[in-house]
Amino acid sequence: MGSKRLEYLAQPKTLLISDVEPGNRYELVCTTEAGLVRYRMGDVVTCTRFLCRSDDLVPLPIDQEEIPRIPLFSIAYRIGSLLDAFGEKTSEQHLMDALQRTSQQWKEQGISLDVYDFTSYPKLDVFPPHYVLFLELIEEQNSKQEYKINEKNLQLLQTMVDSEVEQQLCQTNFNYNNVRKGSKLAPLVCILVRNGTFSTFLADILVTDRVSPTQIKPHRLLKNENHIQFFYANQINISSS
Repeated sequence: MGSKRLEYLAQPKTLLISDVEPGNRYELVCTTEAGLVRYRMGDVVTCTRFLCRSDDLVPLPIDQEEIPRIPLFSIAYRIGSLLDAFGEKTSEQHLMDALQRTSQQWKEQGISLDVYDFTSYPKLDVFPPHYVLFLELIEEQNSKQEYKINEKNLQLLQTMVDSEVEQQLCQTNFNYNNVRKGSKLAPLVCILVRNGTFSTFLADILVTDRVSPTQIKPHRLLKNENHIQFFYANQINISSS
């Protein structure tokens, strides 16, 4: 008769809202009257600071002398949604910051475009591996400078976007920068997709997964091969002429 060995994982320490401190990240654990007990939601948040009287986010009583200890949070990432080939732990927030900085650079160059949405996956079947980012761009609303998404401009953007997003990601995630310096990862690749790609993708998810629109969260990390191929199929074909 074969033998087996059991190993045990210690329960992580949990904190109440009165125990959190600014600058720290926390995974959310939910208990409800409906029966959920210490349910790990998979969302990681950052406590940014405490509410102060100068804020207008929450109305406070005028005659209140002491402000209660109310922490403010920002969403950091979801568990399992990290790009982490060699311990670099690139989160959704790292990518968003890099793309926002890149978009700001474009505006300073007279390129009035915004990133409508994005997703990513680690391409591990090549050496060295690298990140692939799928980007859907839109013309900036209410911009004083008119910039059209045409073939000529797309050709220019395609020559710029890889290196510029790469540079910004190295600044937003120092671990990624260190891994890149060690040549374990190749530079990332950005693929521009057609307008409406993400809307179509989410509509398909609603039908195939039979979920409510309120339950859908952004797919920042693609793990399903069919999903990956969907975005490749919607890549903008930019001619070399």
